[in-house]
Amino acid sequence: MPESITLKNVSKSFGSNQVLVNASLDIPAGKTTVILGGSGSGKSVLLKCILGLIHADSGLIKFGAESVLDMDEPARMAMMRKLGMLFQSGALFDSMSVWENVAFALLEDGMKPTEAKEIAITKLRQVGLRSAVADLSPAELSGGMKKRAALARAVCHEPSVIFYDEPTTGLDPITSDVINDLIIQLQDEYKATSVVITHDMHTAFKIADKMAFLYKGSFLSDGDPKDFKDSKNPYVAQFVAGSAQGPIEAAV
Repeated sequence: MPESITLKNVSKSFGSNQVLVNASLDIPAGKTTVILGGSGSGKSVLLKCILGLIHADSGLIKFGAESVLDMDEPARMAMMRKLGMLFQSGALFDSMSVWENVAFALLEDGMKPTEAKEIAITKLRQVGLRSAVADLSPAELSGGMKKRAALARAVCHEPSVIFYDEPTTGLDPITSDVINDLIIQLQDEYKATSVVITHDMHTAFKIADKMAFLYKGSFLSDGDPKDFKDSKNPYVAQFVAGSAQGPIEAAV
């Protein structure tokens, strides 16, 4: 079952550097929520706080009815088994074959390799890769194929929540759109709660059911994608337009 995620007044500082400032957002179950924000906006730290990899200084983070901040280690590990993750770089292990990468979570849980490989091949086919790819090493794949394999790994254990960190970074426009279509396809297939972190506006408007804009550690706006296209918020409007003119100064 997909789960909602609730963020309320989440703050995180590293020394004098306050990265998240009372960040609040409701992420609906079974939908795709896109979190937008430029470099240094706090997107990566927010994601790590949601996953429990970094402990927020204050605030509330909940998966369904469970508070992430109150979880002990066994409870956090149980939660992590419900999650799928597509990393920005793909993050495939070079020392493993493609199918072993895809089936990593299944193998870690003790599934027999023959059974895990069969499931991995099914997932690879689901993202448009032939079964022959299964025994290759990641180094033998193109950038787009690596991203597809990483997508197959993210959904191999059929998670209730899937996180996508900059899913189209480093890909050409056509391959990027193929990945967008796959994200939509997988959403239709698994009905998971999907959270996508990106600054790619084409991707955002194509896949989002809900959008949220993070700026200097706080959410300035969230809502329906069509509202973002016509936003009167000068920060949101500038970011969506990709304009150098406006209140947001380019990071130097």
